Amino acid sequence: MAREKTKPIKKKRKISEEQKEKLRKRLEVMRAKKKPAEYKNISKKVLALPDDDKYSFKNVKEWIKESKEQVASFGKTARNRGITPQEKQKALNAAEHKKAYIRYCEYYLKTSDWIGMFSGKEENNKAIPRCVALAYYPDGTPKRSVGVFYPDINMVWTKGLDESEFGLERDYANYVPKNPATVAITDKQFDSSL
Repeated sequence: MAREKTKPIKKKRKISEEQKEKLRKRLEVMRAKKKPAEYKNISKKVLALPDDDKYSFKNVKEWIKESKEQVASFGKTARNRGITPQEKQKALNAAEHKKAYIRYCEYYLKTSDWIGMFSGKEENNKAIPRCVALAYYPDGTPKRSVGVFYPDINMVWTKGLDESEFGLERDYANYVPKNPATVAITDKQFDSSL
């Protein structure tokens, strides 16, 4: 039989109270010399936000920490032998989803641009996209999408809104309002007058 290897017992260093006090003072001096952390890889816009802001550096770091813990939990579940293949796949998918969310959070910290659709510790807040450059139809009216924030009207565009409500410049002599009724194009194209 092979002999089992045993770990050598580390001898504890015996320190007197005087030596402990010296070490404590030395540590205090070293801590006082230490400069505050410089976050060179974090966007200045993110660092400028107050701690109570939803997208502050402190909050996003908490989201990342929480997500990393969930990734570890899902990974542990996926490695468990007593689960079905479907449960294993669900755990793996959830872990991959959380890893992607961590990448979104880290990208936000570097660039101050949120690229995910949801935010928060549990991803329960829907992010509202912001329009930075308007596109226009040939008649000069801006193209708008529902659920997007537009800086020219300073609000989120919804289904019930109309361009005429905002007093934007428009040629009202040639303006034809949109027909709310749904009409098929073929009803007007093919008739007996051909």
